[in-house]
Amino acid sequence: MKKLKRLFSLTMALIMLVTICVSNVSTYASYSSEIYFYDGDFSYRIYKGEALIQDIISNIKVINIPDVVTYNGVTYPVTDLSVDMEGYSNYDFGGTVETINVGKNLKTMMFGYADEYLSSDHYYFTLKTINIPSGSKLNFLSFNLGCQELENINIAPDSVLKHLYIEDCPRLSELTLPKSLKHCSFGDVPFLTLKISKDSKYLKVKDNQILSKDGTKLIDAVNWNFHVKVCNSVKVICDSFGNSCITKLTLGKNISKLKRYSLDENSFAHDRNIKIILKNKKKAPKIQNDAFYNSKKIRFYVKNKKVAKDLKKKLKGSGIKKAKILIGKKVVYQNING
Repeated sequence: MKKLKRLFSLTMALIMLVTICVSNVSTYASYSSEIYFYDGDFSYRIYKGEALIQDIISNIKVINIPDVVTYNGVTYPVTDLSVDMEGYSNYDFGGTVETINVGKNLKTMMFGYADEYLSSDHYYFTLKTINIPSGSKLNFLSFNLGCQELENINIAPDSVLKHLYIEDCPRLSELTLPKSLKHCSFGDVPFLTLKISKDSKYLKVKDNQILSKDGTKLIDAVNWNFHVKVCNSVKVICDSFGNSCITKLTLGKNISKLKRYSLDENSFAHDRNIKIILKNKKKAPKIQNDAFYNSKKIRFYVKNKKVAKDLKKKLKGSGIKKAKILIGKKVVYQNING
């Protein structure tokens, strides 16, 4: 009898162990697997309990992103609309869409590409207006080429948007940044005028320059300002700085540091001469490695030989190619490779 009881106990333990293992496998499979389906105007991908919009399957001008979508009796929040041109979306994504009304559960919206071999010539968006309503959960918004018709981004005052990156949107003329914004970058937005809530704890705008709240860091400068005079309060030019429109940049005497990749090839085009004027008469600012990565045809104008020598030394490791250092019209150093 004892042997039978022991055998019964071992059998039950084995059954329980198998049941647990099968349960775990089933849970893992349902968690890791992805579901693709069509509903209304969109195709979706279900991943980790959330619905991601993969494509617009209707020829419509206005899309209202739903808060939720239901598949096989299960309801999922719609949290993402990403057009990354790599794997999921077609090149004609939203080829007729002019207005997007953001759903309240949407957290991420991105128009761009991940493949370095693709360019804006491969696709084109007709998008003109984006409306981000009150109560929206959107915290990441990015445009990396292709939205050249975009004119308006209407952001509700109570927005929780934290990250904003806009490039190649030449028709965008006015934008009010929410107080929640922490990080941003702008490129090729020639007519853009910025405003930001005074209640922001992170950023402020002065002379169309985006500064840290205390004014000591330059985040970016927008508008077709070929000549940017950095605000006197600025001490550090941050790594997000990337205005490719600039042909002349004046750095005040308080500038103490240029951060990594702050003035790289994306900021300064290879085929233009760029002037950088240093006002400090005692020393050049600290320059982090690769701050001028692959930048060419840059001319530095300094006040005296002491600053010129200091600058040449600090450009080592900066990644700069064949730069010049001048005092007035006189070339002191040339063909500097950092």
